[in-house]
Amino acid sequence: MQNHRRSTIINPSRYIHEWHWHAFSALVLVGCLLAFVAGYVNTICIVSAFRLPLTALTGSTAKMAIVLAQGHFDVAFHFILLIFSFAMGSFISAALIGGSSFRIQRHYGLVLILESIALGIGCLFQDVHVSLHAEWEALTPSAYLICLGFGLQNGMCTTFSGAVIRTTHVTGTLTDIGLIIGQAIFHKRTRKHLWKLKILVPLYLSFCCGAVVGWFAFELLHNKAILIPCTIVGCLGLGHTAYCKIFLNLNLRKIQARNEEIFKSTRLSIVIPETIPELSIASDKHSSDMDPNDSEVEHTAIEHCLSTQNSTTPLLVAVYHPEVIQEQ
Repeated sequence: MQNHRRSTIINPSRYIHEWHWHAFSALVLVGCLLAFVAGYVNTICIVSAFRLPLTALTGSTAKMAIVLAQGHFDVAFHFILLIFSFAMGSFISAALIGGSSFRIQRHYGLVLILESIALGIGCLFQDVHVSLHAEWEALTPSAYLICLGFGLQNGMCTTFSGAVIRTTHVTGTLTDIGLIIGQAIFHKRTRKHLWKLKILVPLYLSFCCGAVVGWFAFELLHNKAILIPCTIVGCLGLGHTAYCKIFLNLNLRKIQARNEEIFKSTRLSIVIPETIPELSIASDKHSSDMDPNDSEVEHTAIEHCLSTQNSTTPLLVAVYHPEVIQEQ
């Protein structure tokens, strides 16, 4: 029998719009937490010894171009490593997640745990400097680890949201807010995109709040202030991993046990394949070969099976009357 796979979702943002309200709210909440963390760390990086915003690399790229033009190749090498670290974080995120559509069982938690580890190590080694040459400017491994962590975060969010949820910088967020409002005012057909403001506005406000809190935290805790967002991201990653390993597996076992009980009572054979998007029917006998009383029993059993069908566990059922299923 031919297996069918659901086609890849080309527009992840449209897919998000179709979510149930509680799943949509959870996504916005997690996005706001990550934006808060990015604003928090970005402020600390600016006011600390780094003197650079490390959660986005527009400024770093511009400074790299300036020092290259001035002939300071040792300083340019530092900025090249920053850019490479951020890109490497996105690369690792894509390798671990491996898809553009959102699936709760993907390794989002692992990506967040790796980000937390990168931020934690970067916090512990903020005072460490590495000199490759006596005349060169010392390199700062802590800055590269922070860039790596936010490359992981930005890659993860962009992967499944279609660039709607960007948590490490607000340039694109503000651009989208202006575009959506302007298009909605002057072009009525584009008002269908107004729902994105429910994500973009909270993300921007969360980033701003994180920046304010980050400044006060740095005044109190200095370099150790990064341990706070490190803990937040780590808890999110551990929570997602625990949810997938415990709750989803337990729920799957309950569904399988319920299906087995249903089909044992109705004398139907059942196979649960890994990926079958729709119910497939196979007929073993022709209805004319059966007794009328048995036919009525089978019709009742099939109707009961269909009424209890769960969309999360596609079933392959072998029955005697496929026309009943087709009518359903």
